[in-house]
Amino acid sequence: MEREGHRRVGMAPGRLLTLADGIFAIAMTLLVLDLRLPETPGVDLATRLGSLIPRFGTFVVSFVVLGVFWFAHHQTFHFVVRVNRTLVWLSVLFFMGVALIPFVASVLGANYNDPIALTLYGGVIGLLTVLGYVVWWYLTGERGLVVGGLDPDLVRKVSQWIAVGPSIALVAIVLAFVNPLISLLIYLVLPVLFIAFNPVDSYFERLREGEA
Repeated sequence: MEREGHRRVGMAPGRLLTLADGIFAIAMTLLVLDLRLPETPGVDLATRLGSLIPRFGTFVVSFVVLGVFWFAHHQTFHFVVRVNRTLVWLSVLFFMGVALIPFVASVLGANYNDPIALTLYGGVIGLLTVLGYVVWWYLTGERGLVVGGLDPDLVRKVSQWIAVGPSIALVAIVLAFVNPLISLLIYLVLPVLFIAFNPVDSYFERLREGEA
């Protein structure tokens, strides 16, 4: 009993989740600020709107990417019972990567066929997935941060799921210097893959079926 009480000492995870919600909300809102109609005298409205297509595409993809990261962050923290100092600072690093998304999205929207812009975008996406992997690895270690009896198969599947992100981002970065269009398409497909193969969704679905 004394050991169990000691393991629960620490900050409640709700405070960190509140911070996460605020940072994600601000980052997702900042994305739209890049959608400004150009003031070009003598150019019709349709042409000016058409010039925004790359920026709008980057906005949509980045908004969905941030949505995927936000949802994944909340799902993994569903299992957290307490937060320690190390987890706080790992999370702060993760939030820093989230805050960079509007900047790299703006650069990519203005230079969608530039390998450097594609590399910068992929680098931040890869950084976020690496940090997400480290946070999950730290959470699920023997540190008393998550609920007892967490399914080891789920831990393994989530680790594999997150680890796919840096690999795909690296492929996209390499292809940016070979075929920028394919690199851009990979960034379009990446959030779809994360949504479609989410192991936490499958885990919760099995639990609901077991309760039925």
